[in-house]
Amino acid sequence: MLTTTTHHVQPASARLEGWVLAAAALAVVGTLALYVRTHGSEEAAPLYEWQISAFDGLTGADQAIYNSLYTVKDEIPLLYDDINAFNLPGEKFRWPNLTDFEDVLLPPFYHDTSYEQNGSLEWSLHEPLAEGEMQGSTMYLGTDGHLQGQGSFLLIIGHVHAGFTNNNAIVIWWNAKNHVEMPQSGFRDQLILSGWREVVPYSGDLEVKRLFGDPADDTSGTDDVEGILKGIFGE
Repeated sequence: MLTTTTHHVQPASARLEGWVLAAAALAVVGTLALYVRTHGSEEAAPLYEWQISAFDGLTGADQAIYNSLYTVKDEIPLLYDDINAFNLPGEKFRWPNLTDFEDVLLPPFYHDTSYEQNGSLEWSLHEPLAEGEMQGSTMYLGTDGHLQGQGSFLLIIGHVHAGFTNNNAIVIWWNAKNHVEMPQSGFRDQLILSGWREVVPYSGDLEVKRLFGDPADDTSGTDDVEGILKGIFGE
């Protein structure tokens, strides 16, 4: 004859479960806090005299033009590859010119409403060598803007072709002068002597850290833990 035995399992108290959950939460928070303190701090390098912050050094149209240049700067080498992809043997390689930028609607070179609102800079191209050699400093100069106090821009692509590998170092420079001539070379020291300043793309958070330091509060981790405990146990 079969018999049935019933066992009653007493549930753990809600408070015990709460303490277990709190202990687990504290362990997670502690681990994350240690990781962030050890690996997550981000130091903003100081600016040199020949550099300028994109965040607080540029204003108005100049900041808008820089943002456009920074956004599209990596597209120019890709456009270069497209232009020269089907060159015949012996055909000269060339960098995209202003007409190419117009064809693909590439700001800030494309003549649209934004171009006019930002001063209608006159852009010109300087290739490294007369025959379109793939090595050297390709430079795009934007100058003679129509807005009061507007500066000039220089986008430099330091292009090196080694075997089947192409390496590009792309830097954006700014000059406080409204009118400048195309530099003879893209060497940093010569640009600095001519009044050019390299634009550093600091974000707002990094700019605050650079100017005022890192106001990290050592009690922030405690506040987070207290918030977690309150969420578990209530006020």
